[in-house]
Amino acid sequence: MNKEMQYIARQITDAYEGDPWFGRNAKALLSEVNEQTAFEKPNGQHSMVELVWHMVNWREFVISRLTKDSTKDINYFEVNDWRALDHSDKALLQQGLQRLHQTQAELLEVIGNESDALLDKNVEERSYTFRKLLHGILQHDIYHLGQIAYLQKLLTGKQ
Repeated sequence: MNKEMQYIARQITDAYEGDPWFGRNAKALLSEVNEQTAFEKPNGQHSMVELVWHMVNWREFVISRLTKDSTKDINYFEVNDWRALDHSDKALLQQGLQRLHQTQAELLEVIGNESDALLDKNVEERSYTFRKLLHGILQHDIYHLGQIAYLQKLLTGKQ
């Protein structure tokens, strides 16, 4: 029985497309982001498109560790953490949203194939367990969704 893995998968699903306690889910929130606001960097801070690609990067890290993909070490993900994006390339918004959606499906598939026994094992190249990693990616997504929600309100004036 993989009760804890199932619980984590439900939490990730809820945050992405369900009815989460924190507010609008990721799909609802990100559906409101458009090219007019996605590339703006108020006071030199991160743009919404940068936040989306940052979320994608760390989801890819989680997936790579769950699948034991040794082709990309931790340095790869650290280098791509806040990668420089060409803000004149408006296709980056849709590409980022598509990749976020793909990583959602990939993450849920991988979690669904794992047993709860994995949760107490340490993540390669890290000093924490898979339990912390999986709860951490959920927390990470929620944190950055909050930033995106704030930027959207700031830049559009909508409540």
